[in-house]
Amino acid sequence: MSVAAVTPYYREDARELFFAHESVLRQSLRARHIMVADGYPNPAVATWDCEHVTLPAAHRDAGNFARGVGALHAFQSGADYVCFLDADNWLQTNHVSSLRGAMVRSGAEIGVSRRLLRRLDRSVLDPFDWESDGARFADTGTVMLSRAAIEIATLWATMPPELSGAGDRVIWGAINQRNFTIVRTELATTNYKTKWAVHYTGRGETAPAGTVDLSYVQSSEAYWQALPDHDKRRLLMGRN
Repeated sequence: MSVAAVTPYYREDARELFFAHESVLRQSLRARHIMVADGYPNPAVATWDCEHVTLPAAHRDAGNFARGVGALHAFQSGADYVCFLDADNWLQTNHVSSLRGAMVRSGAEIGVSRRLLRRLDRSVLDPFDWESDGARFADTGTVMLSRAAIEIATLWATMPPELSGAGDRVIWGAINQRNFTIVRTELATTNYKTKWAVHYTGRGETAPAGTVDLSYVQSSEAYWQALPDHDKRRLLMGRN
């Protein structure tokens, strides 16, 4: 039962990309690493122990299309399970094994971990983030799909770019609306390096330079609210 980890990337520094890649190599259960260049392939990546997929142009959708293409490539080429890793994040060594183990034991179609919030300097901001709880919301990097949930990979690849700021919330809504069976490990195995100022201020810290407000997310939420009901149903339910 093979596992693949998919990382979409854009113009991230090679050192940061390697930090993410190395965390996949260190997994206690082996996983193929599929790195998808969203229009800007980094030549260093082509020399690493990964599968390097290059898209001809950037899609300006926070990596959603690249993420979906990488997952579909993984399933088409034999993966039974696919998890996701953003280019600026990294995994604990038991991330793949704990998720796949929970899914195999339960027969669930989707597995979800928890996440640690990391500051921009990679130090720990919150060792067990309450927001991404696998019930109300699950961050992209905490989700593992089985082949039975391949349609979720297709949704990532076909989501309107205007929704990219809230893409993981659309995905989580679709997972629940389509009644997939879900298992939660309750282990914080995804390291999420947060750029969101609210994560710092909400924990009593001053947001450092380089963080951003929620305007990008809010613009996507406004786009969602303006969508006709049949478009919302199509995205969430897979049909009009």
